[in-house]
Amino acid sequence: MRRIVAVISVVALLSLMTYSYIEHDKKDPDMDYILTNPEKFEGKEIDFCGRAEEIEPSFIKLRLMEAPYTCINVTGVHSGIKKGDVVEVLGTLKGVDEVKAEKVFVIKKLEYSLIFIRSLPAIPFVLYLFFKKWRFNFKKFMFEEVENA
Repeated sequence: MRRIVAVISVVALLSLMTYSYIEHDKKDPDMDYILTNPEKFEGKEIDFCGRAEEIEPSFIKLRLMEAPYTCINVTGVHSGIKKGDVVEVLGTLKGVDEVKAEKVFVIKKLEYSLIFIRSLPAIPFVLYLFFKKWRFNFKKFMFEEVENA
């Protein structure tokens, strides 16, 4: 009985993984797939994230933060975006490299860098906790748990 349940579970997981693999580009396409097949997504709503490269009165040029790392022109943006800011856009694809923005979320350049800097104070604390519980054995060349920790 256990073997039947195990086999059914494995078959179910494998079929779900296969379905997810096959249908991924239809349900949640990445920008590389969207830009190589723009005719499938023209006029449809897409979302992506990029760094502001050029700011013009009529559009903003964003460099994508995911593959293919190209530039896309975004129109319909009226907020105070500066060069170097990280911008997340929800908009309608109008061509190969143009998007009409409907919603825009801006992360200022310094705030984006602070995301990574904020985690630096936690590193010594985590290392302390790790080395309090574990010691490196050079003879076996592996970490071993300390018994009196």
